[in-house]
Amino acid sequence: MKRTKKIMRFDIIDNQTGDKLGTVKDFIFSRQKLRIVAILVSEGGLFKEEKIIRYKNISSIGKDFITVEKKNIVEKLKDFPEIEKESESDNDIIGLPVLIEDGENIGYIDDIVFEEKNGTVMGFLLTDGIIQDILDGRNMLPFLEVMSITKKALIIDKQFKDDYEKNKEKFKKLLVLD
Repeated sequence: MKRTKKIMRFDIIDNQTGDKLGTVKDFIFSRQKLRIVAILVSEGGLFKEEKIIRYKNISSIGKDFITVEKKNIVEKLKDFPEIEKESESDNDIIGLPVLIEDGENIGYIDDIVFEEKNGTVMGFLLTDGIIQDILDGRNMLPFLEVMSITKKALIIDKQFKDDYEKNKEKFKKLLVLD
């Protein structure tokens, strides 16, 4: 499992030539597919068109950088309207409140935990605020079918709340694996 914030600003390397193609600027998450569909690439310079690497074209996400097979894998975002729509700022899930159906806010999404092989979302890192994070650490919320992601919040079925509270420490241990 990988976390998006740990990979932000990684170099993207063509593994055939060793050329640096850019750096990771951001991730594009699809609410419909529940996975990361592309990486937004920064090539440096001002006033350049937005460029992406579709997730399916990533060879590997390593400890220090990302590799791809070919130079021409960096594409214009505007050539993929579906991905461009997902990249709009009102579609970002970082910062969304996490709400239980019974009316409780259990924190805010601070990071996305995903499967490296295909970009599938495995869960979310939650924050309760910087002081609480320092005292207790961040909580890992595994992704389950009992969640719905709206434009305004991640909403969790109230039946899941008890299981989540019981297993918080086990979920935190999963973060050590990446």
